[in-house]
Amino acid sequence: MRKIFYSIILTAVTICSFGQTNNELMKLGDAAMINGQYTNAVYYYAFILYKVKQGEEAAYYPYEITTTYKEPKKDKQGTIIPPSNPSKKEIVLIHKLAKAYLSADDYQNAEIWYEAASKYENPEYPNARYHYGVSLMYNDKFEEAMTQFEQYQTENGDTESVFYKKAASNIASCQFALNPENTDENITFTPLDGAMNKGTTNFGVQYTADNHIIFSSARSNAAENDTAHNPMDKYLLDIYIAPVNADGSIGEPEKFPFTINSKEFHEGSAVVSADGKTIFFTKMDPTNRNETKIYGSRKLNGSWLEPYALDPHVNLDGFRSLTPFLSADGSRLYYSSNRPGGEGGLDLWYVKMTADGKTGRAVNLGNKVNSGGDEFTPFFHERSQILYYSSDGHIGFGGQDVFFNEWNEDAEAFGQTTNAGAPINSSADDSYFVIDDALENGFVTSNRESCSDCDSIYSLKVHCNKVYQVTRPEIQFAINGYVYDKETNEIIPNAKVEFKDVSYEWEHFEVTTDENGYYEHVLVPDLELFMRASQTDYFADKALISTIGETESKTFQQNFYLEKIPKGEITIEGIEYDFDSANLRPESELILDNLIEFLELNDNLVIEIRSHTDQRGGDDYNLKLSQRRAQSVVDYLIAHDIPMERLVPKGYGETKPAEITDEEGNTEAMTIEYIANLKSKEARKEAHQRNRRTAFFVLEQK
Repeated sequence: MRKIFYSIILTAVTICSFGQTNNELMKLGDAAMINGQYTNAVYYYAFILYKVKQGEEAAYYPYEITTTYKEPKKDKQGTIIPPSNPSKKEIVLIHKLAKAYLSADDYQNAEIWYEAASKYENPEYPNARYHYGVSLMYNDKFEEAMTQFEQYQTENGDTESVFYKKAASNIASCQFALNPENTDENITFTPLDGAMNKGTTNFGVQYTADNHIIFSSARSNAAENDTAHNPMDKYLLDIYIAPVNADGSIGEPEKFPFTINSKEFHEGSAVVSADGKTIFFTKMDPTNRNETKIYGSRKLNGSWLEPYALDPHVNLDGFRSLTPFLSADGSRLYYSSNRPGGEGGLDLWYVKMTADGKTGRAVNLGNKVNSGGDEFTPFFHERSQILYYSSDGHIGFGGQDVFFNEWNEDAEAFGQTTNAGAPINSSADDSYFVIDDALENGFVTSNRESCSDCDSIYSLKVHCNKVYQVTRPEIQFAINGYVYDKETNEIIPNAKVEFKDVSYEWEHFEVTTDENGYYEHVLVPDLELFMRASQTDYFADKALISTIGETESKTFQQNFYLEKIPKGEITIEGIEYDFDSANLRPESELILDNLIEFLELNDNLVIEIRSHTDQRGGDDYNLKLSQRRAQSVVDYLIAHDIPMERLVPKGYGETKPAEITDEEGNTEAMTIEYIANLKSKEARKEAHQRNRRTAFFVLEQK
């Protein structure tokens, strides 16, 4: 959760026994901003604003507010509105209130107050118009936001300034949000009803291995008329766990044991290891959001042990660490931190973890993932090898959006950043995206809907976080294509296309091309298929198709090109033997490995392995030598699992000289007479070499 909301009641209780001047209240408001207590800051600034106009510096008492100041002006919805014709002091407070509202994720009020702030300039707040544009973005007013950003750039003029560049980036984000192609109409996005979204805020669902989900919530389990319970309970974050029923619905949540959930701190953003024996979670001091660390605990004999803060590789003193996520094998802990060495703001980091819980050095995920903004809530989907996270620093819909990067195994790095699109993302803050193994059902946290549970007496309508269910259409795969004659490019009807699962988990199957040489078939996820196309009188062709890691429905297209089986023999180029020997040279074995692959693909062929010699030497000697050489090739093939019954060794000696075809298409045998008539020694040598050959001939196609 980016902003943890704490009750205005806390502030009221701490100051109810004494009065304070406006200067003191201003200091308290500024301190609340520094500590992340944005709703408290609104409380202070708004109260001062409506005393300033009367020139009052007298003490006040929070429980007697209605008797100490004039009721502020409100609109029809009951929201306080900025004063007209403000004084210098009021202008300062308008800017402070606008910033507090925006920091508290109250975008409706932020828009109202930044509109006023942009009219009444103050040198201490030179970027009010920029923030007005941001507020408009967060309220789905992208066209108006672009106008403000463009006007800000015109007024600012410094093209190298940080906010000028941010304005340019936000203009791009507005254009992105207005593009209908960035919305997936097939995704169903609905808030979880019932107990899951009970209380003031709920966020950060994670799956556990035992058909449960774990999430964070601020809720009170006490009855409304129970005066004995602590009223702060409804604002204090705790970790909850709930069963996932067989029909996919969520059962009644229960609070994690007291060992994990304390009475003084916020606990949230939890993840449980695959074996259910380790938990990591974020722990934050409610009075100082800068005191945020990651804790762990282990389960022993069914009970969780006292939590411990992780070492400086994760929790570096003086910096925040939050939103941990543990990889499926427990070897890598991802988390978010503003520790030094990042790209700016909160970055995503990871540490390697040993079986006994020791961590390695912190590694930044780099600028493909991290930006100058904030990145947090990492979730790594093992099956697809995709990292999901939330960021306000990449091009998106405004606020924090869900993004993802795919892991590139070859480069050992994450690839390009992609926005998850609407409806997962909105103009508000969207985070904590998780999805199941099938990439069909998941959850996301969003504050896109306003709520009133966190309202202060100043009608601070903050946006509470809720958990939404994301349902994607079932991912479907299919394949189609044609089978062609390789030489003529004509279609081959009635060809057989076989599919074999390389893992042997799925049954092999086959299809036959129609009269147009076309085939098609449905595929399943997480499958790697070896494909083979064949037809009588043709050598087979192959392909490899994989649906592993595919995250979107897809139709593969795979064509095959079959080569006609020739009538004559096929020379195996490069086969050489030792002089006056049948022993294969090592380089010849490499060539025969290709023949083995060919014979494995064409496992329906019976072939004759032919060996020939040149015409030098005695006829009987050449015949016997060639037979031994043919046998040595067959022996090599048999040793590499080619069945003996598919191989016939045959030595022809010098009886079948090679043939040569001239430019006019005339064929002539390279007999001893032909060679003797060649003009050069080199030509005669080459002719003898061509006669000393090894070839194969197709005897039968089963």
